[in-house]
Amino acid sequence: MTLDIITTEAAFTALEPVWDRLLDSSATHSPFLAWDYVRLWWEHCGNEYRMQIGVVRDERAEVVGIAPFVIGADRGDSRQHLRHLGFMNGLGDVQGERMDILVPAGREAEITPLLASIISKTSGSWDVVRLNKVPEDSPNFPYLLEEMRRAGTTAGVLNQSECRCFDLPPTWDEYEKSKTGNFRRNVKRHWVQLFERHQAEVVRDMDLDERVKHFFALHSMHWPDGVSSFLRPPGNKIHEALIKKWIPEGKVIMPFILIKGQPAGSVYVFCHKNEMLIYQLGWDKQYISLSLGNNAVRAGVMEAIERGFTMADFLPGEYRYKREWSSYARFVSDLECFHRWHPRSVVFRILRAAKRRLAQAQADPVKPAAAENPEPEAESA
Repeated sequence: MTLDIITTEAAFTALEPVWDRLLDSSATHSPFLAWDYVRLWWEHCGNEYRMQIGVVRDERAEVVGIAPFVIGADRGDSRQHLRHLGFMNGLGDVQGERMDILVPAGREAEITPLLASIISKTSGSWDVVRLNKVPEDSPNFPYLLEEMRRAGTTAGVLNQSECRCFDLPPTWDEYEKSKTGNFRRNVKRHWVQLFERHQAEVVRDMDLDERVKHFFALHSMHWPDGVSSFLRPPGNKIHEALIKKWIPEGKVIMPFILIKGQPAGSVYVFCHKNEMLIYQLGWDKQYISLSLGNNAVRAGVMEAIERGFTMADFLPGEYRYKREWSSYARFVSDLECFHRWHPRSVVFRILRAAKRRLAQAQADPVKPAAAENPEPEAESA
């Protein structure tokens, strides 16, 4: 097998015919690694990065592995001067939630070490390797971490994020029966109130332009301007294009709850293989008493069950409603290592260590030492 490192847009575009086929054969199921998503990310964000895409070919010159890497800056003031090696769609303001390299399931021991060697081969070009949101159950995980330990220093898991999940049975009633009595009563009560008292309806076939406009409007009610990267460029441009392309292809579920004919709540769900990945919610705050967020999730889950999906994932982020809907969790981790001697890497590590020591000292001030020979307390009369 051979390893090539792709650095041009023409060579990247030439991978389109094999990209999704390779993703579908991989152990990690993720729409964030799909060709459409990665291509749109590069189209809107690529001017800030350099491609370093690893491609492994077998003896017949067929592509059997892809490591979609780039080099550039990551978000955060303290990191803006560091050269990061990371995933396409894994650095900057717009980042995927489940990231990995593309290797056929069962062939990781054969292919992944060769792909991961890009980390060492490109070490002259990066100060830090930051591989965000790698599933901990990915067969590629240990090989990536091993190569990072070989190529850099302080390699390990920087952050671990919990993704709340639940299995989807063949019917909504079966799912409902699997939950606690309190959850069932609350979900049913809010659903009944919505339709009996407010003449609501669930709409699945809205015009695509209208979907985009209304979903962003509902989502923005919960996030001030500039806070959510989903609402500002380039994130909104990427997702507008994805919604319009993927809904007709069945890769996105986005039902709307209408009250008095007006959109009042919705959920943005990615569909990949047999999984639904619940990505964003939006609902009108004037209907807060109707639990429109939970009702939007229910509308999405019911549609996913009808389409035969078998698993739901809320993706990273800890909220009470996710715990209430879910029955187990899976985890994603941010992997990081630093170049051993590049000046910017060394300076960053020194400053970060000093900052952490200062924060620890402020949190745990040193108590004054007791006197060696304290005077005895006066005896009571």
